[in-house]
Amino acid sequence: MIGNIPTNELSNAGIVYRELKRRITELFYKPGDRLSEAGIATELGYGRSPVRTAFSRLQSEGWIEISPQSGTFVRGLSDTEITEILEARLVLESYLAGRAAIMISDAELIRLRDAFSSFGERVSTGRLDDYLELDLQFHLAIYRAAGNQLIAGILVNLIDKVRWIRRGSAAHPLRINEAFVEIHAVLDALEARDAEAATAAMRTHIENTLEFRRTNPTQSVGADSQTWPEPVRLNRRAERRAESDKS
Repeated sequence: MIGNIPTNELSNAGIVYRELKRRITELFYKPGDRLSEAGIATELGYGRSPVRTAFSRLQSEGWIEISPQSGTFVRGLSDTEITEILEARLVLESYLAGRAAIMISDAELIRLRDAFSSFGERVSTGRLDDYLELDLQFHLAIYRAAGNQLIAGILVNLIDKVRWIRRGSAAHPLRINEAFVEIHAVLDALEARDAEAATAAMRTHIENTLEFRRTNPTQSVGADSQTWPEPVRLNRRAERRAESDKS
């Protein structure tokens, strides 16, 4: 995650919360999937109380729904929420891109160019995760360079939801390479120290993301058929218990 992990997230409940959110944002758990408090507690090697606390926090953030009658389900984000997040980014990130063109350091530009160069002209299907990480780090570099901590803070607080949206959109090979070209154009404008061009390129990038979601409803998050990596086990106790049960 971004920055230092808050102290309250180092507790058992915090660790469970971060792992469950990771699974949701990486689409291991997809919208509509049912979550079992007892099953997750056993799998992760923690008691049910930390899982219950994590569920409560995820519910307050809108990631899951908890119903006494039907159980706990992954909610994800609604189309309205996704549109609102992208529209907020459209305004705020376009502005920050223009500022960053003036303020970003030469060293940061060299670092970003090297990262982009490693992909060549296209993003291969085997480098989806690498691209998503590049995309995230590129946007964060712009937030830092722009020098407006208030706007950067608003955008950083949306990081998990933005990652969720990006992963869903990136399920379509055409869109991932279109997006790569678009952020490459932002980088070109940053290197040219052209604030107007950087603003326009970032606006185009986010507008195209909005348009993609409007015109490709079947390519929304959760509609892809990609198999995502198995989640890591967080507690060795669970592994030892499983090994003991087999012997």
